[in-house]
Amino acid sequence: MNKYHWSSLKLIIIIAITIILSTYWLNLKIGYGIVFLFVVVGYTIYLNFKASKNREDEE
Repeated sequence: MNKYHWSSLKLIIIIAITIILSTYWLNLKIGYGIVFLFVVVGYTIYLNFKASKNREDEE
């Protein structure tokens, strides 16, 4: 697994832990902050896969 896919997997784990802790342990509602976090992580994962593809094309 290359570094870009590993980074995306770490982001998914971090977002899952954050949502579980905030909703079940802290009893917080899913608000704009969590939705914004989803969008940012999704965009970051998109950029990781794009960089991975560009790196494969260079090699």
